[in-house]
Amino acid sequence: MKTSPALTQKPLAEKDSSEPRLLEQYAKDNFSSTSKEWSEESLYSGVRVRHVQPGDTLSEIFQASEVPSADLSRIMEADAEYLSLETLKPGSELSFLYGSDGEFSGLALRLDAARKIAYMKLPDGRFEYQKLEKDTHWVSEVLRGRIDGSLYASALRSGLTRAQVLLIDQLLGSKLDFRRDLRAGDTFTVMVGHEMTDSHGTGNTRLEAVSLARGSRTLSAFLFDDGNYYNEKGESVTPAFLRWPTQKPFRVSSAFNQNRLHPITGRRSPHNGVDLATPTGTPIVSTGDGTVRRIGNHPYAGKYIDIDHGGAHATRYLHLHKVLVKKGAQVQRGQKIALSGNTGRSTGPHLHFELHINGRPVDPLTADIPTAASVPRGAIARFKEQLSEQLAIMKYAASRSELFTADTPSSLKPKS
Repeated sequence: MKTSPALTQKPLAEKDSSEPRLLEQYAKDNFSSTSKEWSEESLYSGVRVRHVQPGDTLSEIFQASEVPSADLSRIMEADAEYLSLETLKPGSELSFLYGSDGEFSGLALRLDAARKIAYMKLPDGRFEYQKLEKDTHWVSEVLRGRIDGSLYASALRSGLTRAQVLLIDQLLGSKLDFRRDLRAGDTFTVMVGHEMTDSHGTGNTRLEAVSLARGSRTLSAFLFDDGNYYNEKGESVTPAFLRWPTQKPFRVSSAFNQNRLHPITGRRSPHNGVDLATPTGTPIVSTGDGTVRRIGNHPYAGKYIDIDHGGAHATRYLHLHKVLVKKGAQVQRGQKIALSGNTGRSTGPHLHFELHINGRPVDPLTADIPTAASVPRGAIARFKEQLSEQLAIMKYAASRSELFTADTPSSLKPKS
């Protein structure tokens, strides 16, 4: 396990003169907007930073950091609606925070250069989740290439990722058979957005536009500020979504409510999705085309599936009895992906279903979802203006390895 050299080999009681200033700044930078339940006495006098190594488990990391297993269990409970700790991988950074009495007081998980997750210990011993975010902007890069073999191999050579190529297939594959219709020498141009803080990249990217030229025919897709993709005429190329993740509607046993009182603990706890009263074994379907991003088995959320639908949309399915797909698999709208169940901590058999747009949970039963429709009438002028900017960037920007340094049009920035 790799630890921060500044705080390793030194007991908490032995601090050099620079450490209080470092810790004061850490608290100010990361926890200045904490809950009113957090007292002034919870300012931290010790921080231990650990980087996840291959083979590490969360319980081993907590044990090595001298954190009681009961606190780990309560943190997992606080994380059940978010599953942020499920993203841990080698290199992930965890900061363990200790109070003036040396007792464990909180945990911070660094997601990327712009985001941290904090689990802060409250007076009653439970932990509260908080997401801390810096302002970001997007910078556009243009990648160009020619077909030499398959589109998949050609696109990877140009610098695109596997996920980006799969999204292109999802957006344009219904209009063109990539295996049969493409010829050597056909060209493609792709605009990729890179998320940035003032000085660092976060590692997050998005497909902002794609154009594929096959002889005299050109297929294209452009990301609009509503999270959907359209062609140059403003016609949707984003595959339509299903409203329900089941073959028929079921009773909603618990609605989307970010101020909900938890049915078991009685504490205020956000409910980032809807609970459907599905009997165990009910077929669960993907509400849209996408790629299985994550599969897991959480002590509170139970067996679950995360699906990335490309662009701005993602879905999550919890408390499953059986998972029928594998991580990395492509799924189609309406495809059976699981059987509902009662795994994890649950009051009875049900499906917990979430829809995320631009990384934020929304009510899946009322939110605007992709439909096979055109740009809304009231947004046509804005779409045309944005399209003109995107076409200009794709035509004039330098090729791979020379980042186009003009900020992405503000209309493309994610909604908060």
